Amino acid sequence: MGLVPPIMDKMFLCCLSAESKEALRRSRHIDSILSKEKQLYKRTQKILLLGSGESGKSTFLKQMKIIHGDGFSADLLLEYQQTIYMNLVKGMKVLVDAGCKLGIAFSEPESTAYAQLVYAFNGRELDELTFLEYSDAVKGLWQDKGILTAFDRRNEFQLVSLSD
Repeated sequence: MGLVPPIMDKMFLCCLSAESKEALRRSRHIDSILSKEKQLYKRTQKILLLGSGESGKSTFLKQMKIIHGDGFSADLLLEYQQTIYMNLVKGMKVLVDAGCKLGIAFSEPESTAYAQLVYAFNGRELDELTFLEYSDAVKGLWQDKGILTAFDRRNEFQLVSLSD
């Protein structure tokens, strides 16, 4: 929908000044961009995600990005890696605390030392190297029948994603 109807372009184009020709070119370019954006907008689906905190809204959106998007950048992957490390250690800390409060004993002798290490975690940032300090403890505790019993009784305490 430029300034001049397409059929009359050639007839009047020679009569236009250089400034008018440039304005016509810009107008057509803008019209083209608007047309493309209109088509894209028509294909856009909007959803409203409702839910209480920690109900999985952000997780759902991240999964949609993985499935239908371009995935994640290297920086974002590193950020999520730290979030996962934090959630593993903090989640295990919650399980250790809950097991203690529910009176659930560890089934393995080394689990007490693992539990002390995890319970002493102060929430500092964890990268790949610092997570190695806790990885054996988290793995060992996850194999302990007492921790698994506490996990099975997670409806009796709050076990949520601790970092978003």
